[in-house]
Amino acid sequence: MTQCRGRPRVRSVVAGGLALLAGATAWWWHRAATFALPGRLPVDRVAADLAAALPESSSVRQAPLAPRRGLLASAGPRDALIVAPGSRLPLRLRVPPAAILAFSVGVEGDGGKDRHAAGLRFQVLVDGAERFARVVNPAARRADRVWFDEQVDLSGEAGREVEIVFATDVAGAGTPAGMPGWSGVRVLERHWRERQRADPSRPSVLVVLIDTLRADRLGCYGRTPSPSPTLDALAARGSLFEQNVAHAPWTMPSTASILTGLYPPAHGVLGDRGQTLRDDLLTLPEAAGEHGITTVAVSANPLVSRGTNFSQGFETFVELEIETAREDGEVVKTPASAAAVNDVFLRWLRSNRARRFLAYLHYMEPHHPYTPPPHLRPPAPPGVRRRVAAGRLDPWQAAMRAPIPFQLPALELEYVRRLYEGEIRAWDEQLAELLRALDAFDLLRSTVVVVTADHGEAFQEHGRLQHGFHLYDELLRVPLVIAGPGIGIGRVSAQTMGVDVFPTVAALLGLPVPAGLPGRNVLASGTERPAFSMTLGGRLLDGRGGEIVSVRTPEAKLIWAPNLGHYQLFDLVRDPGEREDRWGDGTAAAALARLLSEWRAAAPPPPAATAGPGFEERLRALGYVD
Repeated sequence: MTQCRGRPRVRSVVAGGLALLAGATAWWWHRAATFALPGRLPVDRVAADLAAALPESSSVRQAPLAPRRGLLASAGPRDALIVAPGSRLPLRLRVPPAAILAFSVGVEGDGGKDRHAAGLRFQVLVDGAERFARVVNPAARRADRVWFDEQVDLSGEAGREVEIVFATDVAGAGTPAGMPGWSGVRVLERHWRERQRADPSRPSVLVVLIDTLRADRLGCYGRTPSPSPTLDALAARGSLFEQNVAHAPWTMPSTASILTGLYPPAHGVLGDRGQTLRDDLLTLPEAAGEHGITTVAVSANPLVSRGTNFSQGFETFVELEIETAREDGEVVKTPASAAAVNDVFLRWLRSNRARRFLAYLHYMEPHHPYTPPPHLRPPAPPGVRRRVAAGRLDPWQAAMRAPIPFQLPALELEYVRRLYEGEIRAWDEQLAELLRALDAFDLLRSTVVVVTADHGEAFQEHGRLQHGFHLYDELLRVPLVIAGPGIGIGRVSAQTMGVDVFPTVAALLGLPVPAGLPGRNVLASGTERPAFSMTLGGRLLDGRGGEIVSVRTPEAKLIWAPNLGHYQLFDLVRDPGEREDRWGDGTAAAALARLLSEWRAAAPPPPAATAGPGFEERLRALGYVD
């Protein structure tokens, strides 16, 4: 199997979410290797979140031995309660029915690469009896440089008040290999659902999300020559939505809207405050699990991870690590390849193909760095700098974020565009492999495939490279293709948007759609609606920064920086490239301004800050911060 970006390590093989954890289980590695799941589907609800109570239970209050909340980065960035070896954290708890104690353990550090460093022993005691024990030694075992997601069955203690002690000790002689940490400590109430079986009359749904894929670079959206022949063919036998809009120009807010069916102000993953998906939100996989549909996700993006709670509701959630290597004395980080995403998903599918499923695959091509495999890499013309030829703009990341951005000269800019399209072709080749595998499993006739993206990518159309800064169509217009049994064939000109994915997939799976969602099933007729988008880290062309919001119809787009009093209006019919600002022209400007102002005023207040130190580490892994 061709590996475009190197084979990654699997960080979290099977993991669950936090609030209504539809089948959120932590099966042991030997089960996860084949992705064997129990006959019935477990559905978990949070009965008690113990994370806040644990520090208060310690008798040690003084640093450096007192428990503290912080980042455990060595095992993969997660917020945790970091404790000193020898600590005891007791809690008294009345156990609810069908209770499961869920938690994760990890160690920060690797003993300074001292192979003789001592491991850390984690224990959970219930009324003095040991119910869990594990020794973790990242210095001696590379396999221990991960989080271990664990569970203790408390159903036998239902109705009783018990004392639970979370204990850590040094295991053996020598210097400890690092600082131990506990994460995600919760009591869950578990219920069981009968799993639905695969059936052509009740199709499964495969959601394919391609990070950073703008629509106008695809053959089925008009690009010639096409870098996407497989997607083009899929679109030709299904429905292609010509005007599909993302709700944010970067991953977390946009993907959260897809998974919850809510606009960014409602789900709270905005960019400077809520960096973790809230427990109380209903996600699409949770809704599916409640109705017996087996759920799985494979993510190559560290922002879509268990650490950010995007795993919420998935029975199986697999994070693929970013690969770190040295090239010419520099540390180079590369996301996992599309081939690696496919490999994990198809291993899961071999064990679960008889079950009706909702699958979510998050690919990182064509996200920067632009590193297509050799057979898809165009030769660099003379005059292109070495780092640009390598598809890596890392040295200029900070300058791109500056008020007056760094810009590539025309020769290099055109070459970077070609590398980007090489990345699209690399993903498209893996889409072909995925569809062939579904056909080999005899699942194409019972699986609807939904292809979309979280945002696009800029190539200086409005002065900047990459994404996250503005709300022009190169960042917001993304593909939406739906194909499979029962799906009509044709192109749909009506505007659609990210929040439509939840109700559309719910309808395909026969799920009730929660009341109050702003989206609609795009496969059914309905009234066309404006699309709203936003970013809190925006930049205007003159370098001023802050919140930027927009409202888009198929005919026009209004962009507004409310704290700067700045407006832009574009006629998308006459000026699809958004070059001519028509703010102040006629009644359209006033009507759109009123609509956008009302939408922003009606948005709920941002949630309390939930970003932990691990969030910055995840951003750094993608090159967003220095």
